[in-house]
Amino acid sequence: MSTPQLLEVLYTRKVTFSDSELLRYREFAEQVVRTVLQEVQIHRRDGDPVIETEPIGTGSSFEGVKVKPELEFDFMVPIQTNVQQIVFCDTDPHVPSRFGIVKTQQKSQLQSKSTWKKDEDFETKFCTDARGYGFLLSADKIRKWFQSLSDRTLSALEKHFPGSTFRFQQHDPARNLLVIKDGKELNIDIVPAIAYGNAFLVAKQCSSEINLPNEATWRLSFSTSERAFFEKMKRVLPCNSCHLKCLQILKYLRENDDQLRPSSHFTHGLRSYYLKTALFHLVMESSPQAWAAGCLEQRLREMIKYLIDRLGEGNIPHIFLGNERHLVNPQWRLGVPVKFFRHTKANLLKGVKPDTMKQARLRLIEIRDNLEEILRQHLK
Repeated sequence: MSTPQLLEVLYTRKVTFSDSELLRYREFAEQVVRTVLQEVQIHRRDGDPVIETEPIGTGSSFEGVKVKPELEFDFMVPIQTNVQQIVFCDTDPHVPSRFGIVKTQQKSQLQSKSTWKKDEDFETKFCTDARGYGFLLSADKIRKWFQSLSDRTLSALEKHFPGSTFRFQQHDPARNLLVIKDGKELNIDIVPAIAYGNAFLVAKQCSSEINLPNEATWRLSFSTSERAFFEKMKRVLPCNSCHLKCLQILKYLRENDDQLRPSSHFTHGLRSYYLKTALFHLVMESSPQAWAAGCLEQRLREMIKYLIDRLGEGNIPHIFLGNERHLVNPQWRLGVPVKFFRHTKANLLKGVKPDTMKQARLRLIEIRDNLEEILRQHLK
């Protein structure tokens, strides 16, 4: 078989779910999360942040690029609280790039130093006191609070969905719900988030050394705009374009490269998000016809080349943060607040060890130069 034929066979046999199978489990996951959110209302106290009852599906299962075999579903849950101001690095250099801090409306002097006493006030339970900033909403405390509420919903889930089993576990920043349904395992991640325009701050704190309490930092998420990016590509690119196949095949190669090379830095050193970012950049830089159905091999090789080049430079630019091309070409803004295009440029590879980048790059070069053989090995 030729390389294009191998790609098609791999895609059909190993990569993609049938539309009906994925849709069935996705709808079930949505029902489960809605039930969780309805049940946590019972346990939420007056004065606690308000938890919305309609989750927002994010990630590959909602973008049309899920890869076999794991059934994984990600959800953001918007919460509302007494936010006074949200601050980013464009106005405060102490705030790390890709994060924000949430200033809260201050109340009277704290009445209790105990975190869990019933008469505690909002600041003690949900905030951290940062010198010079006042009270900042704590991503860590919000995460633990949401976790404790979620844990109390297990009996209701078992009642609502007889025959399925449920178990909560932590998967930072999300609360992970492990579900067994019809003998299949579903992983459902639920993360609390605060809306900022069409962007969100999720309860994952910065792990680097900074001049702020780490727990006060919230990671920026553009998940809804990224999902909209896929919807826009469907309208802009040719009918039956190869962009989804291209990303799914590359994701499959990354996720399974350790089957061919156990120590693969492609698998263990690079996040799937880098591949999606590569696709977004290349779609914006090329003509729609470049993604026609018959161009799959060329576009896959182009994505691999993009990653090889970027790993060599040690820089994968964020698709939105600091990307000024959106200021002159609004086609791909997708509701992202304009201020983020003027933001400090964000490098997704910041923090990745140089040797990891070097080894991942060398492996990608090897895959590029031996693509046909790599595909045959995966099909054995």
